Amino acid sequence: MKKTLLATAVVAGFTGAAQANSSVTIYGLVDAGIAYDKTKVTQGDNRIENRIFGMQKFTGARNGSRWGFKGSEDLGNGSKAIFQLESGFDPGTGKSLQGNRLFGRQAYFGLSNDNWGALTLGRQYSIASQKIAPKGPFNAGYFQAGQLFGAFGSTIYGRMNNSVKYMSPDFSGFQFGIAHAGNHNKSEFEWDGIDKIETKQASNWISTGGSYDNGPLAIGVSYDRYRTNARTAPDISKGTPAKTHKGTVHTWNLFGTYDFDIVKLDLGYGQVRGAIGNKDRANVEMEASSIGLNNLFTPFTQGMRSDGLLYSQTNGYRQQAWTVGLTIPAGETGKVLASYQGSHTKNNDREFDGVKGNLHIFSLGYEYRLSKRSLIFAVASIGTGRLKFNDSQAHPKARLSTSLVGVGLQTRF
Repeated sequence: MKKTLLATAVVAGFTGAAQANSSVTIYGLVDAGIAYDKTKVTQGDNRIENRIFGMQKFTGARNGSRWGFKGSEDLGNGSKAIFQLESGFDPGTGKSLQGNRLFGRQAYFGLSNDNWGALTLGRQYSIASQKIAPKGPFNAGYFQAGQLFGAFGSTIYGRMNNSVKYMSPDFSGFQFGIAHAGNHNKSEFEWDGIDKIETKQASNWISTGGSYDNGPLAIGVSYDRYRTNARTAPDISKGTPAKTHKGTVHTWNLFGTYDFDIVKLDLGYGQVRGAIGNKDRANVEMEASSIGLNNLFTPFTQGMRSDGLLYSQTNGYRQQAWTVGLTIPAGETGKVLASYQGSHTKNNDREFDGVKGNLHIFSLGYEYRLSKRSLIFAVASIGTGRLKFNDSQAHPKARLSTSLVGVGLQTRF
């Protein structure tokens, strides 16, 4: 009996040592609610109006629902082997998100060290996603109330496939990072032994930025450059010619936060230069491709170019966006959120008749923490926008109005 107890104790000791050197964590969150959403876009006698009520609008409102694994193995001398696999899902339907990927939110592995930082490979967030998206009272959540679907669009947020990423250690509050993703696929073949046909999918995405966090002050800056050179093959049977798109997109953002204890102030500004929404971009995924509520103007810019490209899909596209936000504590477990976002957009291409756009979004929210893992939230947001053309007779102003009211619950595990 004593030998059995001794053996059990020895095995338990070795198991404890192994667990101390490596660990795997299963985690996740479920976020859902009910909302009413109304959008209306008009241009002259043309009108598009959509109304949505129910759970389908408010799943993943504050944060996208997810589950995943993350772990590390201690390699000694301050070094670790690390990995994270994270899957997004819709709690209303049970379906996988991010293009029905198994681990669509994140899937990376690499090495980290206390002295030199972390080097990781795989599908992972851009630097803007780490340093800019968490800023602001609504951050990248709450649909139009947050920057992701608001005035900034997902220029502050992106996932990079097949990427290499380096993040420095924390230097007294300073941290910086850089990431790269790209590909180059080219094919050539002859048609009827005469015509040579070439297809190409080439792209290069560089994401970089940094942050400073010290006491009440937090600052984040990011820059992304995305180059693409895509050429599709012609459809001989239909007489459709080959399509070629070359372009470079530049996006940068600067956000800052200062906590005055009685209120936290957030300020942000960003720019986009280039065809961020081009449907013919090379197939290395740049998920920072939408422009928030400006997408609702799509029907009124279709057909203005012979190639069918939209307002945000050509190299002449320009966007400026800004935001100011407040977070006010309400007791020990609650807080009030408020923000204003604005943007100005234009396209220098002649085909778009000097189109210029403006967008304004006002949002108010409340969060109440039920426990360390669960909270309830509510949000109300209204937005207005317009597109203005040089030739007002051929292209009257297009106007946008949108409103959102919702409540929800989030729990983590």
